[in-house]
Amino acid sequence: MRQEKYQTFLWSATLILLKQERLYRHGHLTATLTKDERVRDTLLGTPAGNEGWWPGLSDAGGGRATKRQANAFMLGAIMDYQMDADTVWKNAESLSEKLGDPDDLWGAIARKPEGEFAMLFRGPPALHRFVNRIPKRVQRISNDIVRKYGGDARRIWEGQPTGEIMQRLKDMHVGEQISRMIRGALYDTGQVEGKGELKADIHVRRVLGRVYEGCEISADGALTIANRLMPDDSWRLDWPLYITGKRKCTKGKPLCDKCPLRTDCIYAS
Repeated sequence: MRQEKYQTFLWSATLILLKQERLYRHGHLTATLTKDERVRDTLLGTPAGNEGWWPGLSDAGGGRATKRQANAFMLGAIMDYQMDADTVWKNAESLSEKLGDPDDLWGAIARKPEGEFAMLFRGPPALHRFVNRIPKRVQRISNDIVRKYGGDARRIWEGQPTGEIMQRLKDMHVGEQISRMIRGALYDTGQVEGKGELKADIHVRRVLGRVYEGCEISADGALTIANRLMPDDSWRLDWPLYITGKRKCTKGKPLCDKCPLRTDCIYAS
């Protein structure tokens, strides 16, 4: 008799747990989770789309990138500054074509007279919104890659731990946020192993800022929140936050009613 009652108790407990699991999946028990947990889980559930696809590196299909592929990626990365990402990566490809699509990309850039190289950016169409600043940045970093790494961007990261990769990028004055993006892209495409921090760009700052503060926040503030949500690997939140900011949590007319974060968002409420 006792055994039968115990079995009945176990069966009832199992049914309750199964019911709770179903309710959780349908959103009826989300109140048992903290806001951070709900935000994290929602972001990680964002459809992948083009996540993990990077011009140049992704062409390697998960294998070791060629010199040409690595250099094409690096050029796009250092031009990715205060412009639409899709546009700037296409413009990096156009710049390479204007140079004759050379195998020695960095050498070709470094050897170009400064004024002549700058003219390549002016168009029409212009290859960047900052037609004076960006050519100087690209040529300066080109000189470093030629001098320190023989014109092969792969030598910046191959066989190096995360700390050394980030230090090398810092020494070239690539920029903190772009360095994080480069490190994450290398991880996404299998060029290096390990984990990383997200790039706190304008989309990331806007989404996390609106969810937690009701307004856009600083890069440091966004990174603090992201590292709290994913202490071991906040890079995993980079794509979900970027695409949410670009497609739903836009600057001008945000689509709050279609945003999966709306129930936890201060701005949307």
